[in-house]
Amino acid sequence: MKAKAEPSSSLALVPLRWVVGWLFFSALWRRTVLSPSKLDVWAPGSLAEKTNHFLPHALDPGQMLEWTLRHPELLQVLLVVVTVLEGVAGLLLLLGLASRFAGALVTVLSGAILLSAGWLGTTCLDEWQIGVLGIAGGLAIAIAGAGSLSLDARWARRPGAESSRAFRLLAGGELPRALVFGGAVATLALTLATNQIFHGGLWGELHNLSAKPHVEIFTAAREGDSVHVDLMRDEGPDTHGAFVIAAEYLDADGEVVERLEPELLSSLPRRAIANRYIAQVQTGPHGLVLPLGARASVVLPVSAPNAACLRLVEVSGRQWTAPLSAATNASRALPGVEPQRGLARCQTRPS
Repeated sequence: MKAKAEPSSSLALVPLRWVVGWLFFSALWRRTVLSPSKLDVWAPGSLAEKTNHFLPHALDPGQMLEWTLRHPELLQVLLVVVTVLEGVAGLLLLLGLASRFAGALVTVLSGAILLSAGWLGTTCLDEWQIGVLGIAGGLAIAIAGAGSLSLDARWARRPGAESSRAFRLLAGGELPRALVFGGAVATLALTLATNQIFHGGLWGELHNLSAKPHVEIFTAAREGDSVHVDLMRDEGPDTHGAFVIAAEYLDADGEVVERLEPELLSSLPRRAIANRYIAQVQTGPHGLVLPLGARASVVLPVSAPNAACLRLVEVSGRQWTAPLSAATNASRALPGVEPQRGLARCQTRPS
């Protein structure tokens, strides 16, 4: 007697499971076999540096991400743990083993990617799309299971397996419809909310914070013949830095009274730059290089007695201006300093 044909629906999620599985397992493969330096906190292009790029607009409750970046030895451990979890989740999905657990783990990991990096994407909404699709894909696998082409299917054929608590928690089985529907609604709500928060994708002006560099000047405090500038590169591509090629001092009428040329900026001593995070402001051949997420206190020389404002000029022509204030210990300290407001006092004119 001919065996009953297996319904194609039992294989429907296999392509999704394999692709998502490889996406996550490849993170472990890439960081341990192909490029081990990815897990070295201080190596150029490391995962820690990438994590620093997430910081400026991450949804970071309790400033957890910011805290880990200030404790690189703990960040090193965290990155290893996350990499192992990604590898385990991916391998389980590829094998179709404990697929409900693996799908739930993928959902959680994708949620972390979404909330921390969903605003990034130089030419498209890259990280946001990866995050929301990872959440939806992981949830779909957690709900439906691995299908017939899996180790879970072999597990299910063992006597009493499908009725066991372990199988239902780890591998598959029917879930309450209300729970499934609630998960779908929550996933859609999170997708729409983050699309609006990060990119204005539902209403208002559509924006991409990765398109153009931006530098936030928190304080610019004068003390004698030097100015202590607390600044952060908080927007623009994560693939290269912002290149500050000039610093100009303006008087109260917006006239340039002193200009620090690229040669001077590029020759600033190391002690003049105090970095806060792993991504670091550095001198370059034509001025200062500010990678995405870098925050530092930079000491600049000043000689003009009537300097009232500081203006930074980027190679693209973009400019950022802040008023000069009297230096205090608080204004020179990095943690917890709020941006100065009232920039209208700097009546800037084109230089």
